Amino acid sequence: MVTPPRVDRPREKIISNVRAENDRRAVLVVNTHSRRGARAFPEARRLLAQSGLRLEAAYALPSHERVRDVVQQLVDSGRKFIIIGGGDGTISSIADHFAYANVVFGLLPLGAANSFARALGIPLQLADAVDVVARGKVAAIDLGQINGSCFVSGASVGLAALVGPATPAWMKKWFGYLAYPLVAATQFARYAPFRCKVVIDARERVFDALDVRIANGGFQGGVMAVPGADPGDGKIVVQIVKGRSRWGLIRHWMLVTLRRAGADVDIEILRTSSEAIVETLPQWPVTVDGEVITRTPIHVSVAPEALLLMAPAD
Repeated sequence: MVTPPRVDRPREKIISNVRAENDRRAVLVVNTHSRRGARAFPEARRLLAQSGLRLEAAYALPSHERVRDVVQQLVDSGRKFIIIGGGDGTISSIADHFAYANVVFGLLPLGAANSFARALGIPLQLADAVDVVARGKVAAIDLGQINGSCFVSGASVGLAALVGPATPAWMKKWFGYLAYPLVAATQFARYAPFRCKVVIDARERVFDALDVRIANGGFQGGVMAVPGADPGDGKIVVQIVKGRSRWGLIRHWMLVTLRRAGADVDIEILRTSSEAIVETLPQWPVTVDGEVITRTPIHVSVAPEALLLMAPAD
């Protein structure tokens, strides 16, 4: 588990802001397997150069694994400003390398859903995102943790854990975040509710669950699904969509699609600044920012102010 070191994060933010203003050196890493990564890479290099940043190196890499390896090398070598282009899965795959490191993270959202960027107010248009990277402010942002590994936006237990792995890359490239509900329709026929136990602050709760989300930010799958989840409040949110009929999940997602998330009375919202344990019967796969990484039971926690990130200036 990533634990906060004995450093003054507000002081580090000031130092990083001064560095961002006076030291314009950066490194760019783009996952070309992400939805817009391959075609955006040369444009990103051009726009970053025009912004006044001096790119000391630029990497176009074809997978999460290659991005993770290169980012680890860059952090270990002492780089102080690393710009990442990719989707939520790409960002989560490298979150551990940035957690509590004195390295500024710049985000170019090039994925299908871009939930983390949406939660932070980072524009999805490349030129606007470059402007934030070049002229924004350094903010200390929370990261979520599943079994000690960091993630940026959200994790799911339920239908989303079936949909993510079943959504082919070509659909994400063509349809963006709309690919997920299209695939969900094909998975729905074999979906069934499950029992869920959540332990928070020594209190145990048991539910008939249709879906469970662990949220650092409110957006999941590119839509606002967990209102009130804030990557800057030092808390992690566990949201349980309750019920015994899978048709209740259809009703819930209709409300989310209609931007009425939070109007569903069959939802339990649990928040904690410490740790939660989530168990299910039967065991379920757990998807983290679109990628299945483990199965229940899971330990959930928050790493407060773990990520130094270039955010919009206002």
